[in-house]
Amino acid sequence: MINHIQELLRNGDSFAAIEHIQRQGASLEVATQYDALVRDLYWKAHDLPAVVTIGRAGILYCLGQAIVADGLSDDAKKLRSFAKGMAYNVSSFIWPGWEEPGIDPTPDDLQLGRDCAALNLRLAIELNRPPKAMSMAYWLVGAHALTSGDFDRAEKEFERAHQVLTEPDEIKSLEPCNLGYLAVARLCKTPSDPDAQAQFDKITADLAARTDEDAKVYLPQLLSARRLYVRS
Repeated sequence: MINHIQELLRNGDSFAAIEHIQRQGASLEVATQYDALVRDLYWKAHDLPAVVTIGRAGILYCLGQAIVADGLSDDAKKLRSFAKGMAYNVSSFIWPGWEEPGIDPTPDDLQLGRDCAALNLRLAIELNRPPKAMSMAYWLVGAHALTSGDFDRAEKEFERAHQVLTEPDEIKSLEPCNLGYLAVARLCKTPSDPDAQAQFDKITADLAARTDEDAKVYLPQLLSARRLYVRS
């Protein structure tokens, strides 16, 4: 389906693409199609404009169908869960801090990314998601705050991302990410902050000494974030 959707979008009729998706079956089947397309358009096609168009349509579809499904029913909860997942993915895919080749969000895209991060957090709270999902939701709001230059907000959200965790294994696993970005936010506010710099140096040194997959992911991301957002 991905090629057909891209062709419809290239022809300038995004509504035709949306109609095609929404003819795929009952609401949960359509939600599944939207969810898969958002991921495939990013990971397989590297087509951010298509991600934005289809992701926005999919989120609105799921939220609207959840209302039709009577709010608190099982189907409504599943639809809102789909909306949450797409909101997280769209927001994450838009965020420029990954420095993903070929992904160049516009100012309007970045605004959508912030909105989706806020929606993901709101739905995580409403759907009573576990601490790890809450941590990721707070982190994403903080990541977009970094990009928009709202460093006070970024600092607050990264602190929340760390504080919401309760299980020792999760705290240990996510601590380099949450506290590393917290240090970046503080350095954005005050580049000469010795405590923030010491925290960042310790976290990145610890990650550099590790060989596990988390360390291989976190270290380059933190180094990129410092380079992108901290003024020299």
